[in-house]
Amino acid sequence: MQRGQLHTLKRPVSHQLWDSLLKKHVRPDGFVDYPGFVQDSAELNRYLTLLASTHPDEHTWSREEQMVYWINAYNAFTVKMIVNAYPVSSIKDIRRGIPFVNSVWDIKFIHLGGETYDLDNIEHGILRKKFDDARIHAAINCTSFSCPRLRAEAYTAEKLEDQLDDAMRTFINDPLRNGV
Repeated sequence: MQRGQLHTLKRPVSHQLWDSLLKKHVRPDGFVDYPGFVQDSAELNRYLTLLASTHPDEHTWSREEQMVYWINAYNAFTVKMIVNAYPVSSIKDIRRGIPFVNSVWDIKFIHLGGETYDLDNIEHGILRKKFDDARIHAAINCTSFSCPRLRAEAYTAEKLEDQLDDAMRTFINDPLRNGV
């Protein structure tokens, strides 16, 4: 068995730990308690280690299980980036640069299944490209005020369709982020 195959044979991870952190540190209005995440950074790191120990397998994981993995990974690693730099007034203060070249979203710090990713890889190279679902925009949170709210619960394969619909509806109707 090759090294890369070892990670893809495992069953999908549980997102319960991430769910607990979100319920504890995300208010109903979508604002995030980053000092709380800093205090619970050991728990956040446990979840990220859990993600790193398993990688989606296209042959044994459902489309929903794969999508949930990548959405939750994007959101959790974005929070991790803020936690590592805290206190910071904006994610853009971590690294200013040219998008897709050398911005904060291009920092390769995410280690999953033997691969190294940046947030743009996950958003554009995996989520948008592979799943081709416009609702993904409302499911991922870049920690910028103009971004969709961070959901106060983890995405799950069982509830994914309803969660994506709700995230998009909430984002589109959010007067703080959108106006016509």
